[in-house]
Amino acid sequence: MPNKTIYVSEKDSHLFEQAKSIAGEALSSVIVRSLSEFVTRNQNKKKGMKEIALKVGLSGTEREQRFIGTLIGKWDGFSDDKQWYQKATIFLTQKGNWVVFLETVCKASLFTNKNEWKASGDYLINPKKSELHIVKNPNDLKNVLPKSLLSTLIEYTKQVEIPIEYLDI
Repeated sequence: MPNKTIYVSEKDSHLFEQAKSIAGEALSSVIVRSLSEFVTRNQNKKKGMKEIALKVGLSGTEREQRFIGTLIGKWDGFSDDKQWYQKATIFLTQKGNWVVFLETVCKASLFTNKNEWKASGDYLINPKKSELHIVKNPNDLKNVLPKSLLSTLIEYTKQVEIPIEYLDI
């Protein structure tokens, strides 16, 4: 196994000690893991991908989730039961997965019948939540996404794929 020497300034030596104590393993494995992440991130930037950070969960209790990908498109519309107004952002990841970031924004009655929205007290409800759906095949989201969003996602997959037909001639 080849040896590599890393020179660290005195002011940064505490960082190496912290990393070693947190990892609970040899510092070389921490450095290799960090270098691997650095190389992957920069290679994917060249492909037009970047690190994407999204807040996922119920309003006020979201957690941040990150991945490397590229924005493919956006959608907004109503849930299949026409009760909720939703927005979605669609991404393609570095590993070829499809990510749908689905946000429930408000009751649909805000747009369809403002008087009903006010009278029913729907304005008092904070339905804001967001979900992250990750799949290899968009058809796997058939029972999860609104039908119009699913059809939009399937259209995006057709546009992103570059079909190659090999002719036996």
